[in-house]
Amino acid sequence: MKRNIFLRFLIVFLALTAFLVGYLVIRGDGPVSPQSKTGTILDKFDNNKQLTTSDPKLAEEEPFVVADRKVVSITNSPDKKGVIYFEKNTGKLFEFNFETKQELAISDIMLPNFMSAIWSPADREAIGYFASNTSAIFKYLNTKTNQEVPLDQNIRSAAFSPTGDLIAYYYADPNNSPDISSEELDQNGLPGPATIEPNKIFIAQPDGTYPKKILNTRLEDIKLSWPTEEWLVFKTPASEIFLLNKEGGLNKFLESQHLLEEKWSRSGKKMLYSTLSDDMEIAEPVLWVKELDSRSKKYLETGGNASRCVWSIDDINIFCALAESPSADEIYLINTSDGSRKFIFDPETSIKELLLSSSEDYLLFVSASNERLYAIKISD
Repeated sequence: MKRNIFLRFLIVFLALTAFLVGYLVIRGDGPVSPQSKTGTILDKFDNNKQLTTSDPKLAEEEPFVVADRKVVSITNSPDKKGVIYFEKNTGKLFEFNFETKQELAISDIMLPNFMSAIWSPADREAIGYFASNTSAIFKYLNTKTNQEVPLDQNIRSAAFSPTGDLIAYYYADPNNSPDISSEELDQNGLPGPATIEPNKIFIAQPDGTYPKKILNTRLEDIKLSWPTEEWLVFKTPASEIFLLNKEGGLNKFLESQHLLEEKWSRSGKKMLYSTLSDDMEIAEPVLWVKELDSRSKKYLETGGNASRCVWSIDDINIFCALAESPSADEIYLINTSDGSRKFIFDPETSIKELLLSSSEDYLLFVSASNERLYAIKISD
């Protein structure tokens, strides 16, 4: 009798236990799983969290924090083992090594009024951009020797050559904005005709010495780049692109565009650019690629901003941060030959800047929301 009562009690207990477990599973109660998300960017950078998406993706690992500080002007380190970057506002220089996963302070020297820098492709040299009371000024920076050389205060744009042994700069002549109070007066006491000097483009040593003028121009506010040894490039305020050789020869490369942004490939043979579409139903910039030699261009059939893309060394593939919403981007790999694209990952934030590591096994990005630097492994 007692044995039967015990067996009945055991059966009822097991049945109730099974029912309770099933009920909790259906409700979703119990411990929070590693896949639980807070809905913020922090989910992506917690090593215990898993990036979940129904889309196929290339990145199989999680993003991680490279620099837990606001950064500007990121570039690959000369030894190709990591990246170097400035701390925003202070100008302190740091390096992150992908092998050790450690950040190292290269220079703790403060650079007052530092805003950003243009890196030399060859070594730890840069042209720094500094705020001033009148207009921003440029300085040559050698971060290996801590040398700092102010460049001419009338320089408004600068770029390194592909080998890093020269710079080009745009000199805005101060006489183009004459001060009437300092002009000579004619016999009637009226200011005489202003003499307007042309602006100029020079090439020089990185510290500004041994300048050589290659062009006089009436154009103002032009932006320089130097994609190939043969051709310098400048963009006008009307968003036209011109090619300029060292002898002063000019060729127009691109007609005026709306909201033009451009990014040259590593070889300098192709230019990715974004411009507002002529289709009135498309309210965002769209991506194009134009070849330097053939002048042929190709529409990539996708919206995007070229300034938030980065070229692969193969001159074919690009990684781009494409807007998913006004406050969040998704990262895609786009083949510029056939226009195909593959989803990489969703950082759940807007991206300010992208960079590929030298070996192209890491994709780095600066978050627009907090200006920190992150990386994600994309290949072995």
